[in-house]
This record gives sequence, C-alpha cells and structure tokens, in this order.
Amino acid sequence: MFSHLHNHFTGSFSDSALRIDEGVKKAKQMGHEALAITEHGEMPFVYEFCDACRENGIKPIIGVEIYFVDDARKAIETKNNNRYHLLLFAKNETGYRNMVSLVSESWTEYNYNEKRGLVDWGLLEKYREGLIGSTACFFNHISQAYIKNNPEDADKIFARYKEIFGGDFYAEIGKHGIADEETSNKGLLELAKKYGIKPISTNDVHYLEIDDWVAHDMIIKTRFEKISSFKAESHDFWLKSESEMLYSGHKQQYLDNTQEIVEKCAFDLTDAPAAKYTEVENPDAAVKAGDAAFASDIEYIDREKATYYAEQIIGKNHPDVKYYADRIAGIPRKLTPDINKIVYLKDIKRHIPLKVSAGKIISQFSEKSCVRAGASVQTVARSPLSEALLGAKKVIDKIFE
Repeated sequence: MFSHLHNHFTGSFSDSALRIDEGVKKAKQMGHEALAITEHGEMPFVYEFCDACRENGIKPIIGVEIYFVDDARKAIETKNNNRYHLLLFAKNETGYRNMVSLVSESWTEYNYNEKRGLVDWGLLEKYREGLIGSTACFFNHISQAYIKNNPEDADKIFARYKEIFGGDFYAEIGKHGIADEETSNKGLLELAKKYGIKPISTNDVHYLEIDDWVAHDMIIKTRFEKISSFKAESHDFWLKSESEMLYSGHKQQYLDNTQEIVEKCAFDLTDAPAAKYTEVENPDAAVKAGDAAFASDIEYIDREKATYYAEQIIGKNHPDVKYYADRIAGIPRKLTPDINKIVYLKDIKRHIPLKVSAGKIISQFSEKSCVRAGASVQTVARSPLSEALLGAKKVIDKIFE
C-alpha cells in the first residue's frame, strides 16, 4: 500500500503543472486511499484540495514544504540566499493550527526579500506540537551536508530533527535518476538505521503524466516572464502508480511505510462558524495588531501568454504546441495584494496562512476560503484623495512593468 506524500500542486507558484482536480482524480483511479498537498512555503489551496479529496473518496493529508535555515534573522541580515527543504504534515487540529501559524510567521517575521518565508530551529521548536516531519527532497539540510562530505554535520542535524519530532520524523527516499539524490539516499538510510527512523518513498510530484514535463518546463522557464534556459534535473516528477514507483527502484517496504503517516494524520479541515464583526475603521492598525490582513488576488498565465510561451519554447510548428499551451493556460503565477479589501479575524495567523507581497501582509487564501475559515472580508473605505493617489500609482506601475 502506498500514498503520495510529496506533491506540488499549482499553489507551488511557477513550479508546478499539477492541477488539484486532475491529481486527486488520478490518485483515486490508481487505487490510492490518501494523498498529501505539500506546496513550497505556502498553503493557498488547502480548502480546495480537501474538497476535491472528499468528492473523490480520498483522505486528504495537509502538509507544506518549508524553507529551512539555521538562523532566519541572520540569513536575512547577511543576505544569505541559501536555504533547505523540510516537509511537515498536520496530525491533528493542533498540528494544523501550528502549521498555519508557522507559515504565517515565517512570512511576516522572516521573509527573504518577499520571495519566501524562512523557518529556523527556534520557529520549528515553537510550533512543533502536532506536526510530523520528513526530510523532503535531497535539498534538505541533512542531505546537503552529506553531499558536501560533512557526515558529522549531517549526523548532528539528523539528531536534532529527531529530538524535535521524536517518532514522528521520517527519512525521505527519492528515485529520480539524479546522482546527488543517490548520495543523499545512502546517507539518509545510514542515519535512519542509526537513529531508528523509518524511510518513506516519495516522488516529489510536479505534474500529472509523464509527458507533462514539457508543460512544467514551460512554467519554470517563464517564472520571471522572460524565457530563461533553466531546466529541471530530471523528467521523473509525474504522479506515478505504485508499480511505476517500484520500477523506478523503490523498495516495497519504504512504499508501505507511507501508510504510517497516513494513519497518524487524523485532521479533517471543516468550515469555521461564521462570525459577525463590526466594520474595520483602520485597516493598517488591524493588520499591525495581528487581527487582519489584506485580501489577495491570483495572477494567472493567460491564454495569450501560454500560446506565446509554447510557440517560443517548443516551436510554432510543433504538432503539440496547442496542447501544451492548453496545459499551462490558467495556471496560477503568484498572489498579489488587493488593498481595497481587508480580511478580519482575531489572531488571524492561526487560522489563515499569511504572506508578504508589495510590502503588505496578505492572506494566502482566496476570499471564499477566508470566509470558510471564519473571517469577515470587508471593503476598505478610502477618501477621494486616497483613491486618486492609488489610481495614479497603478498607472505608474503599469508604465514601468
């Protein structure tokens, strides 16, 4: 029995071609009983994911792949761009609230140039209750030390994670045909044996089918609007069946071990009771007090850009150019602030994941999901002068895009 526990849906902005509805339906067709969502440092679509899982009779596992550093404040002060990956899963209500709080705080207190929220040892210790940890891909802290021939450091880091998570820590084994990954696997298996930790098999999923690597390639090449030469190290990141995982070289025991995490996770995300709030008179003050955030808009890859990217990357005369344009059209790019709306909820960071964009603390959830989480979404009242200044700013921003 196997469940995919490392999956990047389109909430891993500009790094995934896997749509939630398609991924969940395929998992069900393959006979999987559970599926996890583990976006990069954010949790924008957990309600949509849980809805899709319920509709298809799949158990949803809510997770996130955080960006980890030893000391977040120091990393920001020294402009150190280096970071590591770590997977977290919510076992229960406490774990989910802690996960949301950790993600929110990583962004509001320790965001790196508004590119990502950083989590360090202190933040992980603060919010560890109710969470399961997994080493993630070979860009994790432990494996990178091992790959760089620092086995003693790898051992110390592994031991510290074990101290934090106890029996809820797992060593993640991937098989994507990458040399450094095999070095990582060797080191992780040695440490897992030493510390009595179970290895689990994952596939770090970024797209649906084997040929969707082309769509993924288009997305990652155009993440900054211009077409770059960036490419993934492997084309093995599709949502595989259990037999395909075995064919890739995974051991049945490690595939079966994923079910231990599935069984431990007993949290069901439901709608919070609707509450009535008075109008927020001072949005910035409410945000500063930790009881509100600005709403967010999603920027998508539109049809025109999708066609342009496909034609430029695989060629105008390629027989599948329209197909791949269709595969990336409508994929979310990023969240941007909607400063005309405020999301109000007491101690909002525990209920709605937050992030920072254009200098504003915003909700990672859509307005609909914010309401489902119990928040009140209100229109921000502005003076005629404020409206005029905002209009002028939008025109200037458009000119310099």
